[in-house]
Order: sequence, then structure tokens, then C-alpha cells
Amino acid sequence: MVAQGILETPAAMRPSPRASRSSVVGAGSIALAHAVNDSYAYILPPLLPLLLSQAGLTLGMGAALVAIQQLASAFLQPMFGHWADRSGEGRWMAWVGVLLSGLGAAALGLVPGFGGLGVAMLATGIGSALFHPVSAALVAQAAPPAQRGFWMSMYISAGNLGLGIGPLLVGLVLVGGSVQGTWVLGIPAVIACLVTATLSPVRPGRRGAHHLSLLTVLRSNWRVLSLLIGVVALRSWASTTLVTFLPTLATERGAAPTSAAQVLTVFLIAGAAGGFAGGAAADRLGRDKVVIGSLLLSVPFGVLLALVGEFGLVFWLAAAACGFFLNGSWISLTVRGQESVPGSIAMMSGLMLGLSIGLGGIAVTPFGLIAERFGLPSVIAVTAALPALGAALMRIVPRPQTAA
Repeated sequence: MVAQGILETPAAMRPSPRASRSSVVGAGSIALAHAVNDSYAYILPPLLPLLLSQAGLTLGMGAALVAIQQLASAFLQPMFGHWADRSGEGRWMAWVGVLLSGLGAAALGLVPGFGGLGVAMLATGIGSALFHPVSAALVAQAAPPAQRGFWMSMYISAGNLGLGIGPLLVGLVLVGGSVQGTWVLGIPAVIACLVTATLSPVRPGRRGAHHLSLLTVLRSNWRVLSLLIGVVALRSWASTTLVTFLPTLATERGAAPTSAAQVLTVFLIAGAAGGFAGGAAADRLGRDKVVIGSLLLSVPFGVLLALVGEFGLVFWLAAAACGFFLNGSWISLTVRGQESVPGSIAMMSGLMLGLSIGLGGIAVTPFGLIAERFGLPSVIAVTAALPALGAALMRIVPRPQTAA
């Protein structure tokens, strides 16, 4: 356990124990598995054009399959995390999770009809929900307390890398113009499963919230949980809205379709860099300072995107800066959640990571309908300002008494 003062004291002013070699190797195996697991997150969109013709799907069916995967992943994570906390170990969830994710993806070109595809996508979503809470907990507990933000940055950055690799792998599988080669996609998952089962760190035995029911944990920590979820929701609504509509906004400002897509790439890459930088900075400056500062700094650049009159250098720079600062709070928020509910580090990992996806996805449709009525720039401006409310909420989140 780490006392409150240690959590908020700059790293330069406190001891920084060095991680053992086994901890570094173990965390590295988890990061590798994270890259593989998240490479299956966007596995369906590249396959969808062929599935529409070869499996007789409609666009609505394709959207439903994506929803099955994302909802299963987002909302099962806290429950699986609490299960891991109660068991006191749960390492098996990491290697079973990445294997299940890969097998679900591998089956997409082999199973018949919408029902079979639904089961495959459900397997991929459940696998991801199994993997994330316990893998994040393993990395956080293996890390020296003064470097937890940096280690979590490495873990989450590996997942971000996987998000981009997945569609590239699908492109290689589809060279022959058929979806039946998707079985190859299961090979990385099998390798990651074996590596994780062999090398991943073991969770230390704990005495804490693992003997309590999930409802009891939620009730006893309702204030910190509700405030942190509020901050996560506000950040996610802004981020998901920008990711969804940024190319369209760029097109309205005069960008060619290729340039509009490249702006989104810049936004996402800058966001990955911002997340890494924010997690590392939190070790020295404190979690709350980084969360509040990055959320506030994202606002003017997001609003600028809505106000700039034409596509050009200012638009590019605003997109990069907004992505950098908006995502700069994500890893720090995750670590802050882990440290806020003692004994429930896996549950909090699932809550913070899962809700970032689930809450953002829920808000996109309403914001799209509002944009149809009032215009896309208005919606971008409003959602870009939401992180300021998140920063205000963060100021009243109770300080953790002990590390998770």
C-alpha cells in the first residue's frame, strides 16, 4: 500500500525503487498481448464490404455486429475486473482473453450467416473484456509506485499500436478476395496467449475489497466512482465526437477526402503521443494536475476546430494539439481510478478503460442528430468544451487514501 502523501508527492522527492527483471519481462509480455488483443478491436470494418456480398449482410446487420462487440467489451469489463479482485489472482483471464479475442476474429470468415458472425463478434468482445481489467492490474502492480504512470503509458500505447495494426493484417488476409482466410488472424493470439501464460507477472496476494460483493464496493465508494465516471464520460464524449465527425468537418471546410482522412490520423497519432506524455508526467506532477491541465488545454484547440473558416495549416495544428491534450488525461485517469478504490484495482481498470469506449459510443448518435439540426460546427464547439466541465469535476474527486 502507498500512503496518500506518496501518491501526490513528485517522484523526484521520494524513493523510486527499481523494477526487477522479472517484472519488466512480465509487463512487456502483457504489453505485447495488449497490442495483439486490441488489433482485433476494428477487425470487422475492413471485412464488411466482402461480408455484405458473401454472407448476405445489410449495413444495419454490420452495425449491429459492431455494437455486439463493443457493448460486450465495454460493459463486462468492470464485472470481470471485480471477479479478478475477489479471486486475488485472475492472471488466467489475460491469456484466455487474448486467445478468445483472436479465435472470434479468426472465425469471421468461416461461420455461416448473421447468427454465426454475431457469436464470433460476441466472443471477441468477451475476450477483450476478460483481458483488459486483469492485464492493466498486472502492469500497475508490477510497476514501481513512483513509475506507475510511465508503465501504464507503455501498456496503453501498445494497445494503441494494435488498433492500427489490425486493419493492416486484414488487408493481407483479403489479398485473394475471399474472407475464408481469416483463420490466419488467430495465429498472433495463440502466440500472445502462450507468452502471457508463461511470462506475465503474478498478482500479489491481497487483503482488501476482494471479499466484498460488487454492489458493496460500488456503494461504499459511490462518491469517488460517480465523480470519476463523470470525468471519463465528459472526456469520452468530446473524444468520440471528434473522432467520428472530424473528417466530415474538414470536408465542409474544403478538404479533399484523402486530406480529411489524414487529419483524423494526425489527431489519433497526436493523441497516442499525448497519452504517453501525460502518463509519464503524472509520475512527477501528480495524477490530478495532469488530468485537469490536459483537459483544460484541449478546450481552446477543439473550439478552434469549430471556428476556423477554411481547411489549412491552422486546422491541422488545432487537430494535432486537441488530440494531444485531450488524450493526455486518459492514462492518468486510469491510474487515478486504480489508486482510488483499494483492493479493486482490476475492477477499476475495467471501469475506466471500458467506460471510455462504451460511454463515448452511446453519445455519438444523439450528437449526430443535434448536428443535423444545428450544424456540425456547433456540435464540435459544444463537445470540445465538455472537458472543461470534466476538469471542474476532477477538482472535487476525493484524494485516494491508499494505492489500489
